[in-house]
Amino acid sequence: MTTIVVGVDGSEGARAALAWACAEARRDSDAKIVAVSAWLSPFTASSPWVVGYDVPIDLSGETVAALKESVAAVAAERFGDLEIAQRVVCGSAAGALIAEGSAADILVVGSRGLGGFKGLLLGSVSHQVVTHAPCPTVIVPRAVGAWAAKRVGPGSIVVGVDGSSNSIAALQWAARRADGADTIVHAVYVWRFPAVAVAPPPIGAWADPASASADAAMEALASFIAAAELPRDVRVVPTIREGSPTKVLLDEGQQADLLVVGARGHEGFVGLLLGSVATAVTHHAQCPVAVIPEK
Repeated sequence: MTTIVVGVDGSEGARAALAWACAEARRDSDAKIVAVSAWLSPFTASSPWVVGYDVPIDLSGETVAALKESVAAVAAERFGDLEIAQRVVCGSAAGALIAEGSAADILVVGSRGLGGFKGLLLGSVSHQVVTHAPCPTVIVPRAVGAWAAKRVGPGSIVVGVDGSSNSIAALQWAARRADGADTIVHAVYVWRFPAVAVAPPPIGAWADPASASADAAMEALASFIAAAELPRDVRVVPTIREGSPTKVLLDEGQQADLLVVGARGHEGFVGLLLGSVATAVTHHAQCPVAVIPEK
């Protein structure tokens, strides 16, 4: 059984995340949804038992009521037949979701919640979750809420592949999501001229360096797809483009139902938990983004 944990805080972004999880659960009959809401009292009240000792105000009742309301609102949008477990915990939202991720297959959060600064593209909770979660995390922009309520399953999944072990794991994860569904997986490899090594042409012969680099890139992508050992019934379309990995993936994701990237690729500093491409994609993508952690 696939366990999908969704962070719910009553915001429009959280409802979009829950709607996406419901659409995924409807596509996968073995999926179980757990809606998690956390509370952490910003105020304290004086203890009636100990003078000078303050205790946090219990907001569990209000949080339970708000969670039920959010789940009921999403269930009314064609998801009333799904069973959604509800869980309220005391603690920070990011910490609670990361802890829940240890027993989850997928963590789903909205790109923006109730807290933080409205000008930020990705909320602090979402950023912490996608950076530290032990399982794949899906970031759902608010704009896809209406789409999720109407779709039965994704039709197009774009995966960034650079040959790293993390990107191969991302491709395998995407293939499992597409298995048994009418879904095309677009494996996208981005190359930069003249970053791809190309053998020099024979003396006296003319060859287009860009074309030779593109051929080498396509050969590299084919080898990466073969290394992933994907199920035969999954339709994989290899795609190569020259340019910036972030820009290319964002462009490809405009027409996709899901964009999948590894948390870490070949580029950047090894010590970082989340790579620069994964960070930029989660901040700017217009479609849901799945980030696969590095094992």
